[in-house]
Amino acid sequence: MNAEEEARAVDQVVDRLAQRFPGVPRDRVAAIVGEEHRVLAGNRIRDFVPVLVEHEARDRLRAEGATPVLTADAAAALEPGDAVS
Repeated sequence: MNAEEEARAVDQVVDRLAQRFPGVPRDRVAAIVGEEHRVLAGNRIRDFVPVLVEHEARDRLRAEGATPVLTADAAAALEPGDAVS
C-alpha cells in the first residue's frame, strides 16, 4: 500500500466511523482517527494500518460513551447468533 492509498483508506475509516457513531461530531471522529494514525506512523509494514486505526478509533469512541448504530449493510451481513457491538 502506498501513501496515497493509505491516506484514502484512512479517509474511508473516518467516513465509516462517522456513519456508525452519528452522535459524535465528524471532526471529533477525524481527530481520533488522525491521532491513531500518527501512533502507527513509524511502522514499516503499512498494509494493515487502516484496519488497526479503525479498530483503535472505534474502541476509543466507545470508551468515550459513543453509541454505535447498526447500519442496514451491517445488519444484512449478520449471521444468526452474531453479537452486535
